[in-house]
Amino acid sequence: MKFFTSLTAVFFLALNTFAATETERSKKFIDFDISGSAGNYNGQSYTELHAGVNLNFTDSFTWRNSLFKRIPSGGAPEINGLDSSLRLSHDLGPLTVYAGPGYRWTSDSNRNALLGEAGANLNVGRVTLGAGAKYLRYDQAQYDSTGAEIKRDDVSYFIAISGGFGATFGLGN
Repeated sequence: MKFFTSLTAVFFLALNTFAATETERSKKFIDFDISGSAGNYNGQSYTELHAGVNLNFTDSFTWRNSLFKRIPSGGAPEINGLDSSLRLSHDLGPLTVYAGPGYRWTSDSNRNALLGEAGANLNVGRVTLGAGAKYLRYDQAQYDSTGAEIKRDDVSYFIAISGGFGATFGLGN
């Protein structure tokens, strides 16, 4: 319990430090986005819908958490879950490029996975348009309907839109 309390205190101290520098930042501390992705896993195509919350600790460091729903074609069951990732980014004028690692928790624990993602966002006024790719490496072996082991890797490609709103705050200031 002491460890959890200490970890929580350190997190809120770091949160306060990053949020207090808001006047020097170009990004809102908290922003939201929606995105969609598509891919093909074991010969079956799928679509994913995402709703993300981004904690922009600095202009270059973001912790993103996104609820998702995977809708496979061909009658396979849908999967829901949470993607959590840390993104490092760099601005190149109106274009922001980013990459980072993360983890996916799913309603089907056999589909939990390490993830890596990379992409670019184009900032046009208060709207951001983005595109990229997400690589998934499943924790457990995957099997087809005949019981044969299939690949543990999956890549999906996504587009995203965000902007026009966000929130800033500081703790203890």
